[in-house]
Amino acid sequence: MVLFGRLGGLIFVIILARFLLPEGFGIYNLAVSIALILLVMVDTGINQSLLKYVADSIGNKNKKLAAAESTYLLKLKIFFTLFLAMILILLAYPLSFFVFSKPNLLFPLMFVSLYLISYSLGSFYNSYFYIIKKVEYLTIKQFFFELTRILGVILIFIFIAKRYYIIGAIGVLAATMFLATIFLIYNLKKLAPFLFEKSDEQVDKKRIFKFFIYLGILGSFLVIFGYIDIIMIGIFLDASYVGFYSAAFALVAGIWSFLNIYYILLPVFTKMNQQDLQESLNYVFKYLYIIAIPAIFGIFVLGGYIVKLIYGIEYLPAVFPFYILSLLILMTPLASIIESLFSAREKPKYLIKIIILSTILGIILNYIFITIFIKTSSHMAIVGVAIATVISQTFYLLGILLYTKKELNISLDLTHLTKPLIASAIMALILFSINLMIDLNLIIGILEILLGAIIYFSVMFLIKGIGKKDIHLLKKIFKDLKSR
Repeated sequence: MVLFGRLGGLIFVIILARFLLPEGFGIYNLAVSIALILLVMVDTGINQSLLKYVADSIGNKNKKLAAAESTYLLKLKIFFTLFLAMILILLAYPLSFFVFSKPNLLFPLMFVSLYLISYSLGSFYNSYFYIIKKVEYLTIKQFFFELTRILGVILIFIFIAKRYYIIGAIGVLAATMFLATIFLIYNLKKLAPFLFEKSDEQVDKKRIFKFFIYLGILGSFLVIFGYIDIIMIGIFLDASYVGFYSAAFALVAGIWSFLNIYYILLPVFTKMNQQDLQESLNYVFKYLYIIAIPAIFGIFVLGGYIVKLIYGIEYLPAVFPFYILSLLILMTPLASIIESLFSAREKPKYLIKIIILSTILGIILNYIFITIFIKTSSHMAIVGVAIATVISQTFYLLGILLYTKKELNISLDLTHLTKPLIASAIMALILFSINLMIDLNLIIGILEILLGAIIYFSVMFLIKGIGKKDIHLLKKIFKDLKSR
C-alpha cells in the first residue's frame, strides 16, 4: 500500500506537471497548499483523537462508548470542515487579487474547497481501519484511488479545453477521494456496524476537545513548516516559479518517501530498553546513510537530465532547486525516525518548541533570500527558497537531535557517515568523468544508474562499509518495501 501510494502519487504529479506546464502547475499547487494549510488543524487533531479514544474504547470492549465517541468526532469533523470550506471560498478573492496578485488563482481556490471536504472525510474514515486492524482494505482503496485519479486526469486533459485543465484536475482529485471514501464507509459498515449505531453513552467531550486542539496546533505548525516555501514563492513570484519549485520538491519527496524505512525497522520502539534502543537507532541510521547518501550524489551527477526527462525542457529552471533540495533525502527520513521515537516514548511536546522556531526561521529566511536573490533573477529567487528550506530543515533536525540526547539520552553515531561519503564521492567522480565524454540519453542514463550502483557497493564492500550481513538486511528492506 505504502509503495503503490508513493509511486502512484509521483506518477500523478508528473502527469499534472507535463500537461499543466509550469504556470498551471504552480497555480494548482498553490491552491492545494492553501487548502491543506487550512485543513490540517482539524484533520490532524480529530483523526488522532479518533485513533486514541475510539481505539481505547474498542480495546476495552465498550462498543457503545466507541460509537458515541465516533459520532461526536464525526460531527466535529463535518462542522469544522464545512466551516473551513466556506472560509476558503470567502477568502478566495482577496487571496487571489491582493495577497498573491494572481487573478487566475480565484476559481481553482474556490473549487479546491471540494477537495478539502473530500480529503477531510477520507482521512477520517481511513483511520478506522487502523483501529480495527483491517489495513488490507486500505491497500485496495489506495490502489483504486491512485488508478482512478491517474486515469481521470488523463481523460480530462484529452477531452476538455486547456483553460479548464486546473479546475478539471482539482475536480478529479475531489471526485476520486469521494469515491474512495464511499468504499471505506461501505466496508466499515460491514466490518464494524456498531460504530454506526445510535448510542446514549456519555462522552467526555471536554477531554476529547482539549486533546484535539493540542494535536491540531502541533499539526498546524508542521504543515505550515512544510508549505511555507510554496506560499512565499506564490506571494513574491509568478505562478510558473511555484511550478518549477513544486516539480523539484515533488521529485525529492518521492525519493525520500521510498527511503522512510523506520516503519520497517522500528516497530518495537515502545518495547525496547535504553541500550537496545540506542543500538537499534544507530543501526537504522547506518542503513539510511548507505541508501540516501549515494542517492544525493547521483542527483548531483544526473539531476539536470532527470528533470528534463521527467518534466520536459520547460522545467529546466527546477534543476538547481532540485540539487539543493536533494539534501532533504537524508534529513527528512532521519527527522521522521526521531519524531516516531518521541511518540513511542509519549513525549511529543518536546517537538513543539523546535517546530515553532523552525517555522519562524523558515519564514524569515525565505523573505530575506527571495528579496536578495530576486535582484539577480526570479530563477535565482527559487534557488534562495531552496536554500532557506534546507537551512530551516537542518535547524529542525539538529534541534530534535539535541532533545533526543537531552531527554532520551540517545545520540547519533556520525562515524557511519564516513564510508558512504567516500564511496559516493568515488561513484560521482567516475560518472561525472563519463558524462564529459558522452551525450546522455534514456538508455545511457539507465545504464549509468546501474553502473553507479555497482561502483558504489563495490567500493563500500572494499572499504568494509558493508558486509554480507548488511547486504542480506538491505535485500530484506527492499523486499519489505515492495510488500507494503
